[in-house]
Amino acid sequence: MAGILGLWWSSDIAVNAARRIALRLGVSELVIGLTITSIGTSLPEISTNIAAGLLARKGLPSSGIAVGNIIGSCMSQITIILGIVGLFANLYIQQRSLRRDGIAMLLALFVMYLAASDGMISRLNGVTLVLLYVAYLVFLIKQEKPIAREETPTTRVIGDVFLTLGGIGVVVFSARVVVENGVGIAQNLGLPVAFMGILVGLGNALPELSVSLRALSKKAHALSLGNLIGSNITDPLLSIGIGASLYGFAVEPILLSYDFVYWAFATAIALLLLWNNMNLNRKESSVLIALYLMFIYLHINFI
Repeated sequence: MAGILGLWWSSDIAVNAARRIALRLGVSELVIGLTITSIGTSLPEISTNIAAGLLARKGLPSSGIAVGNIIGSCMSQITIILGIVGLFANLYIQQRSLRRDGIAMLLALFVMYLAASDGMISRLNGVTLVLLYVAYLVFLIKQEKPIAREETPTTRVIGDVFLTLGGIGVVVFSARVVVENGVGIAQNLGLPVAFMGILVGLGNALPELSVSLRALSKKAHALSLGNLIGSNITDPLLSIGIGASLYGFAVEPILLSYDFVYWAFATAIALLLLWNNMNLNRKESSVLIALYLMFIYLHINFI
């Protein structure tokens, strides 16, 4: 629990500082949500997978935590987290953005599945996933027009850089605690390590919830939604890719036959609900929350 709280707190510090830096560079709100903020709020997943990769090199069974963490985080973000945010306010999105980034989200999921389909995400697969994410960032930045830069004293920017780096440092330490404890708890209770990874993923999605709700309070709906969509592109490519490039992750069959399939189904439902009138209302948000609860119920009782 302390590890997850550390992930949440330190990620929040790093994200806020990174957002201020991005604003000074003249990056649009949508791009901030899809890139800077989504990468920042994905630091727990990235760090958890780095820790899992390092522990796997020592022979510990951490692959299930790594892969389950990504699936659990993405599943929770696109269902229960998006649903909770949608209960607080109608979320609106432009058709052009939904088409572009929705397709990117589905492609990221599909590419991760292809990498894992033989039961192993190799180091080469990991590097390839990271490169695909970099290509997406380049494409996204070229698509978006820059906005006016925010004037900020140089000393403030330097302070934000140190805050970002310091937050990342605490995230890395907290992630190692989460992975080690997750493996230990799974072994003691006789639970599959991959399912523990699913639960860790839910905990790691708390920064996305925090940032998205804060963005709503500031009427920054594009940032709020962009953060959640962006994280579902970042995690299947960058987060899992960095960890896998260190050692490689074994993928349990149940993740391929059930978790990936349900994740794809839930993502398609979420995109269809957003496509309806280009927004997400409270009734539609309730559907997403129910999808996540059903996912966990089936996992506990039948999988």
